[in-house]
Amino acid sequence: MPRTILTLTVLILFFISPASGQQKLEPPKLDPTPLTAQQKQLVQQGVALHDKDDYDGAISRYEEVLKENPNNSEVLYEIAYSYFMKKDYSKSLDFAYKATQFRSELLPIIYVLIGNTYDEAGDSKNSIETYKAGIKLQPSSFLLYYNLGITYSRAEQFDDARAAIKKAAGLNPKHASSQIILSSLFFKGDYKTPALLAACRFLILEPNSTRADAALQIVQKVMQAGVAPGKNSNEINIFVDMAPKKKDEGDFSSIDMFMGLAKAGNYTEKNKDKSEFQLTVDNFQSLFAFLEEAKGKDQSKFTWKYYVPYFLEMNKKGYVEPFVYYIYQRHPLPGAKDWIQQNSSKVREFLSWTQGYSWPQAD
Repeated sequence: MPRTILTLTVLILFFISPASGQQKLEPPKLDPTPLTAQQKQLVQQGVALHDKDDYDGAISRYEEVLKENPNNSEVLYEIAYSYFMKKDYSKSLDFAYKATQFRSELLPIIYVLIGNTYDEAGDSKNSIETYKAGIKLQPSSFLLYYNLGITYSRAEQFDDARAAIKKAAGLNPKHASSQIILSSLFFKGDYKTPALLAACRFLILEPNSTRADAALQIVQKVMQAGVAPGKNSNEINIFVDMAPKKKDEGDFSSIDMFMGLAKAGNYTEKNKDKSEFQLTVDNFQSLFAFLEEAKGKDQSKFTWKYYVPYFLEMNKKGYVEPFVYYIYQRHPLPGAKDWIQQNSSKVREFLSWTQGYSWPQAD
């Protein structure tokens, strides 16, 4: 089986001349010719060489196969992928376009490869058109929506990027990259509560990677809610952002304000002996309780339809404590990993629940 094309998350551009005008992408009309046993062996050798960064060696194996069997979409994809990694974008496109002529389960990743190639060449227009053409053929492919969102983000079309990544997240709730990109887009657009919930979902999926650090920063900034201790022990400073709030993702103004009040409560006398983790558990439980009260609003909006029911059920089942310790594993304060080790059964129960959660088909 071929590998899935890398999905682009680092916003870089190679300053080269884009490939000449986009070829027309037509629905496939041909059936691929199956590989013989010997041809499969050559493809496997090519994949192994590619994975060792020997792209020329890989291409030589694929060329041997294509001399005998020029109509196999898997080999066409693999050679296009190796040329992509060599940054020979013209040849990559040539082979990838040939691969689109054949009916195949590989079509979504072939379109992703073509779109990635245009994007790396600095041609976002053709990249976007490619992903949209792929989506018409394969509307259930989360990778096409995800990569479309990345290209929109590179082009600073952030509303379009957010819409595409939301679709990717709805199609595959377990795709961590969609969650971290969506959280970043929400945060950039000053959608605080949606950014928080998306970051938390990412951290459940990927709590220990370097990307978790960025997600934790979003969680910390949103949960801090403009609250800080004052100069004196009996003072609390609360910054209230009076700027008009966007409501196209739902009206979260009261929830954002509530988080500030909940955070301010951390500095009161009754909470002085609680650890930061205990206070964080309290703050999340308060947030979810407030979301429960406010859930009648904007039920058609993505955040309310997709994230809110998940976190409300988590709260009802009593999983907020293992959730907090689990997502804070990379937090600089000690204690999270020790708690996880000492409460492994609670963590396993929480993870079993989240693995089996039935996500809605979000629009």
